[in-house]
Amino acid sequence: MSSSRTAAPMAQVRGQSIVVATMLAVGLLVLAALYGRIMGYDLRRDEFMFVPPAALLDDHALYRDLFYNHVPYSAWLFRAVHQALPWLGLLAAARLTVFLAWLLLLGGAGWVGWRLTGSALVAAVGPLSLITADVLLGQTGMAATNNLLPLPFALLGLGFFAVALADPRPGFGQLLLAGVMLSVAAGMKASAIAFVPAVAIGCFLVPRQLPFSVRLRHVVLPVALGGVIGALPLFWYAATAPDLFFAHILGYHSGPHVAYWQANAASEPGLALSPAGKLQLSLSVWMVGATLLALFLALLCLLLSWRGKRNARSGSSLEAAAVVAASVLTAAVLAFVPTPGFPQYYAAPLIGPPILIALSCRAMPEDSFRQIRPALGVAMLLMAVYGAPRLALGLNDLRHPDRLTPARLERSADLLRETLVAARLDGAGPVATLSPLYPLAAGLPIYPEFSAGPFAYRVAPHTDARLRGLYAMAGPDDLPALFSATPPAAILTGFDPVLEAPFEDYARANDYTLMEMPRISDRYGSARLWLASPDQRGERE
Repeated sequence: MSSSRTAAPMAQVRGQSIVVATMLAVGLLVLAALYGRIMGYDLRRDEFMFVPPAALLDDHALYRDLFYNHVPYSAWLFRAVHQALPWLGLLAAARLTVFLAWLLLLGGAGWVGWRLTGSALVAAVGPLSLITADVLLGQTGMAATNNLLPLPFALLGLGFFAVALADPRPGFGQLLLAGVMLSVAAGMKASAIAFVPAVAIGCFLVPRQLPFSVRLRHVVLPVALGGVIGALPLFWYAATAPDLFFAHILGYHSGPHVAYWQANAASEPGLALSPAGKLQLSLSVWMVGATLLALFLALLCLLLSWRGKRNARSGSSLEAAAVVAASVLTAAVLAFVPTPGFPQYYAAPLIGPPILIALSCRAMPEDSFRQIRPALGVAMLLMAVYGAPRLALGLNDLRHPDRLTPARLERSADLLRETLVAARLDGAGPVATLSPLYPLAAGLPIYPEFSAGPFAYRVAPHTDARLRGLYAMAGPDDLPALFSATPPAAILTGFDPVLEAPFEDYARANDYTLMEMPRISDRYGSARLWLASPDQRGERE
């Protein structure tokens, strides 16, 4: 009799161990698929803006010497990883940074769900809703840009705030971290500041059971202090170089950027310039697949938590949910401000449903939670089915490491460097190109004016004199003077015939020798390398 009673618990433990081991194996497989998808994702022009500073910040200052139309934390993060892992290629280090941001995002979502509810099911729904979100499985979450980087910090900022407020007495350390994380998110991408106002106002209003003076000391003070700490570098830039800083962060996006796209709308079919176009684009991000399921779950859980009988944790949890919901709604509304609209602008609100689901499940009575569990399970199954095919592409990419995008870029860079060495042009001058990752990955110098790829160059004709004086930029009309002062050893084109036409005109007019290089190629085209003429080489020697 006793042996049979002993065997039953042992069998139960073994069964639980098998379940845990299976979940870990599936989790590692999913992360491997995510890593493969990131590394296998085709090169994007946006990466020409965000990755080059990682190789150039030793000798050039952001904003003063390098055009960079975003807040600086993303550039510093890419630089830090590149410095910490010097054996990785330039793009490989940047793409790895995006993968690490994904780990922080998924881990943060899981931690918030578990910390608030103690339920493995709730802890899993947040990460699953994010890793299967349509927009995050595209350029927004795969390319080495600043589009994904603010999301884990914003989620943790709101998560720490929610966890602190859900407890009877808010924790000073958690609220301090909430302020730091929200400021860091805004330092990664300026639009992430949209999460701040609702939290700032909410600090004065909740928890309602605390006297206002206590609320000031135990809620407002730590969040404000954390916010100041996280934003200190931004304050420093704004205080020491306000003209440069705001010209790049605000002046560009409200002036030349808009003017360029208004003049070139035909080059981008379906460009969202009007309010109606932005609304349609936002719906294509929010009302599809896993994101729509997560939104449905958040609304359903909120409804059940409001209608159910209150428990001891309901009041503080629902107060925190109100602040988080207001913060996410603010981010959603402000996503419509930039013109034109792009899908990545509408990704920020995706961090809201995981936190709201967790807070609502914490607030609802036990019988309501039992009722919602099947809906959570079915929704998660549908999310997995929706996202699995695209994640599976990442596993397929890992089967061929030599075909991953960073590996292809490194081979292209090696070929570029070998070609210049064979022509005795290495060290003879910069490489002029609007695709700066190729020469930078090869260790070749470039013109700082083109460090942002096409982004500064293409808006030069639409930039007024005052702003041009604050930008390290060169437009089509500036090429003769720039190249006359510092002749290029080579000119790399082939990836944008319209924008690169003045480069090729200069090369032909100055007897550069054309080499077609189909082995250097990406989704935009194949390289055309123009080498300085023998006479020019002799002058350099």
